[in-house]
Amino acid sequence: MNVLTPLVKIEGLFRERVNRFLCRVVIEGKETLVYLPNPGRLWELLLPETPVLLTPSRFKGRYPYTLFAVRKNASWVLLDTQMTNLIIEELLLEKRIPFLKDYSVKGKEVKTLKSRFDLLLSDGQKDLLVEVKTCTLFGSRISMFPDAPTERGRRHLLELSELGGMCLFVVMNPESEYFLPAYHVDPAFTSTFLEVRDKVIFKAISLGFDEKLERVISLKELKMPLEILDKVFKPSGAYLLLLELKTDKRISVGKLGEIPFQKGFYVYVGSATRELHKRLKRHERREKRLRWHIDYLRKYADRLKMIPILTPEKIECELAQNLKPLAQLLIPHFGSSDCNCQSHLFYFEKNPLNSKTFIDLLNFYRLEKPLELIKS
Repeated sequence: MNVLTPLVKIEGLFRERVNRFLCRVVIEGKETLVYLPNPGRLWELLLPETPVLLTPSRFKGRYPYTLFAVRKNASWVLLDTQMTNLIIEELLLEKRIPFLKDYSVKGKEVKTLKSRFDLLLSDGQKDLLVEVKTCTLFGSRISMFPDAPTERGRRHLLELSELGGMCLFVVMNPESEYFLPAYHVDPAFTSTFLEVRDKVIFKAISLGFDEKLERVISLKELKMPLEILDKVFKPSGAYLLLLELKTDKRISVGKLGEIPFQKGFYVYVGSATRELHKRLKRHERREKRLRWHIDYLRKYADRLKMIPILTPEKIECELAQNLKPLAQLLIPHFGSSDCNCQSHLFYFEKNPLNSKTFIDLLNFYRLEKPLELIKS
């Protein structure tokens, strides 16, 4: 029997993420707290008013529902990572994964070294240890993993390199054609991926589901154009720094003088031609020698997110120009004393991470621009 078919699925609308494993969802007009079985950031998916599917919770507790899937374009994206493993087991049984068609499941949750691995397969002569990774970060044709830094995932790669196993990335997007490690998001994972690529079998497949999310109707293996990482995976590029100011405040900003800042959210656009991650580490600290305009604001504002975009291209000013129409206002001349831009600091009344237009802009630079390099 298909593992998806017997599940009761309830429609709802996503409202907000409360914490890593808890969301607020509207079901039949009533707001309800539900369990989220996925630790990823899921910025691109969990946007307010997005349709979701819920299932009755597998766990006894105070939250009756599990957030099972979310709508993205014309497809459902499965979020329940434990269900991914069950689907892979079923596909193995049905011999639908071409490069694993000779294998069957010999064991599950296999403990070895310091980790547990999802599956132990056998073809009757040799065993193969397989770690399954659910991938929900994707653009129009390219997918990446992870969508948040994962030390656990990096450790899995190191241990698989000792054991000679496979890491199988399962992409929840039938339109994907390519897969890469998410070098913008987790450079440590990407570095380890490249270090062990001759010792670990890396494979990626994309899955497509029917409208009722009851069957896998498409499966294909994805290409891994790792050669483009030689061009883009370097500590240089642009970045967005997302800050929150919780009260109105007048702040003296170097030669710009005193500036009135409204409470709300600010996005600063910066760049670094080398040592990008050291630059971001500097922005983490409130107390430091005040050198750039952003240092004066950072002294009073809370740091929410730092979003690097690794690229050999100089996109800082282009990024600022594209961000400008999305914001409520800009702070004149802030961070732009060495270029012709009006500003590199933009004000948002609400958190821009909840805005589809902001996320689409981020995805353009992180997911669509690499696709141009692959095609060229």
